[in-house]
Amino acid sequence: MTEIAILEKIDWDFVEAETNTATNTFHPYPAKFIPPIPKHFIEHLSEPGDTVYEPFLGSGTTAVEANILGRNAIGNDVNELAVLISKVKTTPISMQRLRTLDSLLNKTYNKIYLLYSGKKNGIAKPDIINLDLWFKDFVINELVIIKEEIEELTDKNLRDFCLVALSGIIINVSNQDSDTRYVRVPKNINHFDTYDRFSKQINKLIKIMSASYKQLANGFSEFKVADTRIEGIFPENSANLAVTSPPYPNAYDYHLYHKYRLFWLGMNQYQLRKSEIGAHADYSRKNGPNEFDFMEDMEKCFLNTSKILKPCSYFVLVIGDSILKGRNIHNNEILKEAAKNTPFKFVTEFTRNLNLRKKSFNPKIGNIKTEKIVVFENLK
Repeated sequence: MTEIAILEKIDWDFVEAETNTATNTFHPYPAKFIPPIPKHFIEHLSEPGDTVYEPFLGSGTTAVEANILGRNAIGNDVNELAVLISKVKTTPISMQRLRTLDSLLNKTYNKIYLLYSGKKNGIAKPDIINLDLWFKDFVINELVIIKEEIEELTDKNLRDFCLVALSGIIINVSNQDSDTRYVRVPKNINHFDTYDRFSKQINKLIKIMSASYKQLANGFSEFKVADTRIEGIFPENSANLAVTSPPYPNAYDYHLYHKYRLFWLGMNQYQLRKSEIGAHADYSRKNGPNEFDFMEDMEKCFLNTSKILKPCSYFVLVIGDSILKGRNIHNNEILKEAAKNTPFKFVTEFTRNLNLRKKSFNPKIGNIKTEKIVVFENLK
């Protein structure tokens, strides 16, 4: 039985499978790619020591699964935060080094205490647009102190680890209702709450890293902030398999989802806004892009992915439908059309039913109830 035939027998709904693994809770991210999907494809369509490519990194699920299975991982995303999260999730850090973060937490607490007791001078606010509208003054002060302490760390891996922890609490301590609802609401946030959330997040991530440390050491990873539509991100013939879930047109605005996280971490939210494929803000406009624009974008991604992949290797994409100006768009069919002008040949596809309690999209666009897993072979 061929590997493709074996994959055809899998129940891709994963109703009974554990889909919310520890590493998948590392940082908030919309419509996360569930780990069992890349896991099965990596197991059956690559070998230990191979390299797996992720052209839309997101929160790094494919890369994590690749490393756990003894493969190397490379990938890119236009979202700087996605690249940082992926790097931290796949970089093993020993418990000995992680324990040194107790010192950072203690110094941070002491500085915040001195500020509230009047023994420390006021804090200079960062130059972030509408900062006072979205964060209480004392929350800003605590975030600034936390960020300053993180930036003093000389160990870059620990620094990145702490930045991801900080990013993970930004929305919770802001006046924003939730990750996907961009309205200001009253929140019961008190002095030291921001510090407490950061401390808890650090300890949560330490537990996750401790549990996955040995497995992550099975392979190396390399990630870049780059647009898959642009050539030359990685050398030709670098990878043995690509597994990804590309953006769905009109489903999300990643630049809004991560807006204040990006600002606080000193990342370029405006560049992400310009580079994002499928942004709801673009596709919802009266004269905005349509499915043919999405097809053109994906054709460029196919062409560049083909170069990065070795001949006869596979490209697996997970995608659902979109609603564009009241019309249901079958994005899996768009991918097949986009591939026709590239070295990729359509091989097969699988349908999976979504657990709508676990994965939701903008309700104004309509619920996506199924996804297609589309498999192509690189014939170059």
